[in-house]
Amino acid sequence: MKTNVVCAILFCLPTVGIVYAEQTDKDKEPLSELARELSQLVKQEKTNIGVGNFLFENTSLMSPLSSLLREELEMQLRKFDKFKVIARDRIADLEMEGQYQASIVEPGNKLKPFQIAGIDGIIRGRFYVAGDKLTIYTELAWLNGGELQKSKIVIPIASAAARIWPDTSPDGERIKSLVNPQHQEESTANVQQVTEQKLLKISQDFPIRIATTDGNSAYQEGETVSFRVRSAIDCHIVVICHQSDGNSIVLFPNRFMQNTLIMAEKVIDVPGTHKSGFEIVIGPPFGTDVVQVIACSKASALHEKLAAHAKSGLQLESQYEVVSRGMMVKGISEAAGQEAEDTNRPEKWAEAHVMVSSFPKLKK
Repeated sequence: MKTNVVCAILFCLPTVGIVYAEQTDKDKEPLSELARELSQLVKQEKTNIGVGNFLFENTSLMSPLSSLLREELEMQLRKFDKFKVIARDRIADLEMEGQYQASIVEPGNKLKPFQIAGIDGIIRGRFYVAGDKLTIYTELAWLNGGELQKSKIVIPIASAAARIWPDTSPDGERIKSLVNPQHQEESTANVQQVTEQKLLKISQDFPIRIATTDGNSAYQEGETVSFRVRSAIDCHIVVICHQSDGNSIVLFPNRFMQNTLIMAEKVIDVPGTHKSGFEIVIGPPFGTDVVQVIACSKASALHEKLAAHAKSGLQLESQYEVVSRGMMVKGISEAAGQEAEDTNRPEKWAEAHVMVSSFPKLKK
């Protein structure tokens, strides 16, 4: 994602039901059968349901098809009286208001039984491609600690592609651009480097959360994205986007928001202002980025350095600072005292992150 004046960023419970279905080329609505099968699994007369993320195969990446599946399934579920479909931005609000835990929209996330007012369950899943067939594995996760119900459906890729290109027969390259995540190898390496290596090795001394404000995780070119942060204690934070191209972008603090201190349980938005030229607009480099919040109960050397840079007025060409991945590893390690295991250190640290996938605007 791009970093000039406009920055482009980019439970498991017992399984009690598995439903398998295969849809034919004659079906006009690619997910109508899946919605029907899911409705048969629901016993309640009226259910508040949300649709979460659909990830590409065994990865944490998303593609245009991820967005299409979510939108299509929401539309099909609304045809059944027993479902009240909760909008993604409302799910994001309810998650942020609720307990500090793994996001309910991510497939496979293990959560303790809990309740969020206004949501009974979440539908989420993964999709796989083999030849001209698209296999979608779906899980219906009940938030009250009931069960996890699974289903599987196989549909022709062409029927899904027809929702994007209804007037033409899509060629192989078009279908590939719909199904595959952008820069898949680079994005996979980026996620692994950030989440499995030193960059996220920060002690978790208190709960903190970061999420997109609209509840989405996949965006196409030209769309805007912002992030919401909430901490259980007063703390100083920095928000950094680790891009798929290897750069790390400091989103907060910035020219317009330089104070790194946030209050306990008070939700803040990043970038946090609607000034012209200050939005985060999706653009190249596309792929999957990891947006990370690093928090400390005191203003650490890392927080002070980035805040001072934001105040310096040097960011005339760009609203955000680009830093090397190596500098971030060193800065985080030194500031958080990673190299010296000091169990008596007075400050408390915490980290949270969210993955955001981006792709070019689909050509009709």
